[in-house]
Amino acid sequence: MNAAPFDPHITITSGIPLLSSAEHQRILDSITLNERPKIQFKRIRYGTAFWTKITIEIHKSSSLKNLAVACRSSVLSDITEDEAKEWVEKYTTPAESGQQGFIPHLSLVYYGEDVEGPVRLGVGSDVNDSGVLMCDGEKEEVREMEGWVGGKLIIVDTTKRVEEWKDSILAERIL
Repeated sequence: MNAAPFDPHITITSGIPLLSSAEHQRILDSITLNERPKIQFKRIRYGTAFWTKITIEIHKSSSLKNLAVACRSSVLSDITEDEAKEWVEKYTTPAESGQQGFIPHLSLVYYGEDVEGPVRLGVGSDVNDSGVLMCDGEKEEVREMEGWVGGKLIIVDTTKRVEEWKDSILAERIL
């Protein structure tokens, strides 16, 4: 399998207009959060789109939804907080329904072809062998290998090739 290399990440929102690095940094720094987001692994998910080919789905914790609403309404000037709240509750993608929604996931592989049979078994085996733990339901505490709390927000110029993303960071902020 020839997949595009990139750092595993969770996409919080997309469609961000290209601005100067200083303006993106100002926007990230202005986002107010009451708590750091709780990231908890739910299941391996195989999508149909290049961008969601192999992911680990993340539970929609209230802290993660709050982060997504704050980010979307801050970085997309035409989106209100109410619109961002409506979006964050939708559990769909354009490939599935033609509508935007928030399905938080840790991207593992971008790939153009279908992922079937032996590849799926191999991915599942690799994830299990790594010690990553999936949680059936959202838990109060995040234990080691079930996810994490906090993280880093990064705005990346995704108009470039996936291989160039690591050198295309426009702004970042520790949560």
